Amino acid sequence: MTVILSKPLLDAGIVTSNPKSAHRFYGEVLGLPLQGEVEIPQYGTVTRYEVGDSVLRIFEPLQAPSSEGSREGFASQTGIRYLTLYISNLDDAVAAVTAAEFQVTTAPRDLRPGVRVAQVQDADGNTIELMEES
Repeated sequence: MTVILSKPLLDAGIVTSNPKSAHRFYGEVLGLPLQGEVEIPQYGTVTRYEVGDSVLRIFEPLQAPSSEGSREGFASQTGIRYLTLYISNLDDAVAAVTAAEFQVTTAPRDLRPGVRVAQVQDADGNTIELMEES
């Protein structure tokens, strides 16, 4: 069996233990447009940010998570470890992340001809890969 996509996109969700910092990182520093919030009774709040036709959901549970992910880089454990945003202003984005005192784990560099990449982390240690194609 093959799934039949009803929308040609992939939405992603991130659980945070620091919602103010997460919202500052995604909404203010990266400038993703806020789509809205949804409260889920007895569970928590989902804040939705637009990423093109996709949605990035930041989930703030009512009860703190029982553990947190590794902060030792994106290859430190298995699982979904990074998200990639294709952007056209890599140097400006990395400068904004640095100015906001979030971590830049990989400075802008050439990945291959015509492609530059950097990796940054939000306050929970989630890696966001910023990719620029010329």
